[in-house]
Amino acid sequence: MKIIATILALSLSALSAQDSFKVGNFTFKPAKSWVIGKTSSHMVKAALNHSKKDGPLLKFYHFGEGQGGGVEANIQRWKRQFENGEAKVLPENKTFGDQKLTVVTMTGTYMVGPMMARNKTATPEYMLLGAIIPHPSGDVFLKMLGKEADLKKTKADFEKLIASAFEKAAK
Repeated sequence: MKIIATILALSLSALSAQDSFKVGNFTFKPAKSWVIGKTSSHMVKAALNHSKKDGPLLKFYHFGEGQGGGVEANIQRWKRQFENGEAKVLPENKTFGDQKLTVVTMTGTYMVGPMMARNKTATPEYMLLGAIIPHPSGDVFLKMLGKEADLKKTKADFEKLIASAFEKAAK
């Protein structure tokens, strides 16, 4: 049994970063800088680590038509995850292909711990990279947390990953 588990683990870690995956109505094609990560709950539809298997984790969410709130509701929800609901928030309206979406950067002291826990650990110099991609069949939400210094280096790859869902196929 241990041998089978080891083979399975090696197979999963050997998945090419070029493999595409679908969340909601969008198909993402990660570059080599992304590693397939572990989903932590039924709400997380996909997860990728940046650069290495223990690198910053990017989670993808899709709740279905009319679910999950819109841009402002998610910005406020994410902001409340920082100490005293205070974070420096930079929302950016972007267009990839024909798709309009919002990319959000937040920095501050993040409160680490389970969602409903009362005792969370204040973690300064943290960053949240998020994106809200609207679609009639249900918005797709991307959320990545980590040390500010690490995520600043990751932002360009984050945006390239989003753009991959809207690139026209070569003919």
